[in-house]
Amino acid sequence: MRYNLETGDSSRVIDGTNLYAEDVNRLVQIEDYQFSDDRKKVLIYTDSKRVWRANTKGYYYVYDLSAQTLTPVTDRQDGHQMFAKFNPSASQVAFVRERDLHVVDLATGTETALTTDGREGGMINGTVDWVYEEEFRVRDGWRWSPDGQYIAFLKLDESDTREFALTNYTSRYPEYKRFRYPKAGEVNSEIKVGVVDVGAVDTAKTNQEEAIKYFDTQTWDPELSQPEERSDPHEYIPRMGWTPQIDGRHRVWVFRLNRLQNKLDLLYGDPKKGMVRTVLEEQNETYIDVENGKITYLDDGEHFVFQSERSGFNHAYLYRNDGTELGPITDGDWEVTSFHGLDEESNTAYFTATRTSSIQRHLYRADVSVAPHDTAQPPRKVTEKAGWHTIDSSKDRDYYIDTHSRRGTPPTWSLHKADGTRVKTLQDNRALDQRLARMDLPSARFTSLPGADGTSLNSYVMKPTDFDTSREYPVLMYVYGGPGVQTVTDQWGGSRHLWHQYLVQKHDVVLVSVDNRGTGGRGKDFQDVPYQRLGLPEAADQINAAQTLADSSWVDEDRIGIWGWSYGGYMTLLSMLRGDGPSTFTAGLSVAPVTDWRLYDTIYTERYMAPPQANTDGYRKGAPQTYAARLRDEQDLLIAHGNDDDNVHPQNTVQMMQKLQQEGKQFEFMLYPQKAHGLDGAKTRLHLYRMLTRFIEEHLARPEQERPASR
Repeated sequence: MRYNLETGDSSRVIDGTNLYAEDVNRLVQIEDYQFSDDRKKVLIYTDSKRVWRANTKGYYYVYDLSAQTLTPVTDRQDGHQMFAKFNPSASQVAFVRERDLHVVDLATGTETALTTDGREGGMINGTVDWVYEEEFRVRDGWRWSPDGQYIAFLKLDESDTREFALTNYTSRYPEYKRFRYPKAGEVNSEIKVGVVDVGAVDTAKTNQEEAIKYFDTQTWDPELSQPEERSDPHEYIPRMGWTPQIDGRHRVWVFRLNRLQNKLDLLYGDPKKGMVRTVLEEQNETYIDVENGKITYLDDGEHFVFQSERSGFNHAYLYRNDGTELGPITDGDWEVTSFHGLDEESNTAYFTATRTSSIQRHLYRADVSVAPHDTAQPPRKVTEKAGWHTIDSSKDRDYYIDTHSRRGTPPTWSLHKADGTRVKTLQDNRALDQRLARMDLPSARFTSLPGADGTSLNSYVMKPTDFDTSREYPVLMYVYGGPGVQTVTDQWGGSRHLWHQYLVQKHDVVLVSVDNRGTGGRGKDFQDVPYQRLGLPEAADQINAAQTLADSSWVDEDRIGIWGWSYGGYMTLLSMLRGDGPSTFTAGLSVAPVTDWRLYDTIYTERYMAPPQANTDGYRKGAPQTYAARLRDEQDLLIAHGNDDDNVHPQNTVQMMQKLQQEGKQFEFMLYPQKAHGLDGAKTRLHLYRMLTRFIEEHLARPEQERPASR
């Protein structure tokens, strides 16, 4: 459908009843789509299947809008396709299949393999391995050049990485799912960037490799088998793309990181000459985060915007395309969390930031000078309502869609002009809002609690609507606590927050969440506190916050619990077991926890901890397994894990249980067969939350004299 958002008029672009695919004898669904540049064709994605986190393999069809015809890009019998894209003239479609790049001529239907060496456990072309997908959030590893002559792609060699197996016990004989997973300190996949001249492949089909050039990014050295053997410090290529024309030619831009992820280089590769040069270098004493889209090339073809934490807070800086810095676009003791682009007619930059509050997000705009400058212009706040604004900006920066919510208020969607003027409400969610209002649910109050070093920590407290100051209440603390992540935010919390409200209302439990040191939104120094000692300051903060709560007249100090999932499950265990945790927390609910960072992957773990070979003490002290003997008989512990968890392997929980058993410690455990890290599925989630609720009711909500006998 095509909508005019100002008038509300709409028209049908593709009639779903026309999507009859003759190769499968049925209608196909539109799961995703992209228009050709001339808007005459649509590439439709359908019948997808999951690859780790997302449904990234499926089948593609080209829909011709004028002829109203649906044509498969290629034969389904040859296998799933991934990341298909039109070339700029929409005469070709390229895609990844079975770890190789292919291109199809749409006029003739001829398919040509651009690479031919892809295989399981070996070469990967145009996509990435497990750890790149999980930790760098990159899946699609190839790009057409703006002129359609070249394709730039990532090439990985995972031959020397170690294999991990997950076991399916639901079959009569166990079945194994094997995949490459480099754990902290182990060998990563080699990686480099190649550029294939698509036209040259057409004329030299017998030797596709002749049409490919590989840039010497100094990240490819298959002869070295161990990280400590590498004399070259370059390890990762987390991002790449094409520049505008520079001196008449488009370049491939590449981000290159070292193994410790504290040195970032911006490289330009010339596809014609195969040469590489360094344009920008960024270095930090701790680590550099590349996930938030650090670079934006402007439409003028002369400048780019680069985000950096060099000042101690993430801000945007203007550069010429040759790497010359012109000056900051933003500055101050607050963070830019998303950069939405620059209106080049008015020289106005748009970005989301924490300038109002670290627990809120607002849209701002600021004037930008393209002449060299030392200071940034003061930004102007565009969004008005308190809370959390997620911005979807139009390409011309004239409009944006604002998704707005607050902690107890579900999202609404509205269309605005660039200056903030509301054009219309797109979805007000009124029915849900009214339904929640009738339920008279408890609300969260934002406050602060002291960390272990006295730092004021963002927190919220949710009390029963009939709260009685003369009573003592049990407290359940909800934690994630991982680097850069916040749970204390003034935004809609979804189903998990609704469950928290249910616990507060039904079981008279006070729900508290505290963002310990290391979490996001408060600058680099705050986030770096746990560097190379993950878990220690964070757990100390959770313990100190709980002890502060225990001093309140309305808190039953003998009924303080803590729960979390993933990093939060890890924090639950460490907070219960380390320091004063055993005497502070009565109960803990740990879902899918890391229990030893040596069991987790290279990219995430070493970003914060360095390899274990260089930080033995940090890994030992940060492992809940180290403190298994400290679980007290008076503490109640529940651990839950999926045995198909490819992210935090169930190995973590098995080793933790072994340590607890060796120490004679009693605990509860629930295994979810064939379930991954998210424990997805309606029945599974219902089972999980009913179990968590029962545990809280029995071991926390009830007064001590009414609880089950100690085991």
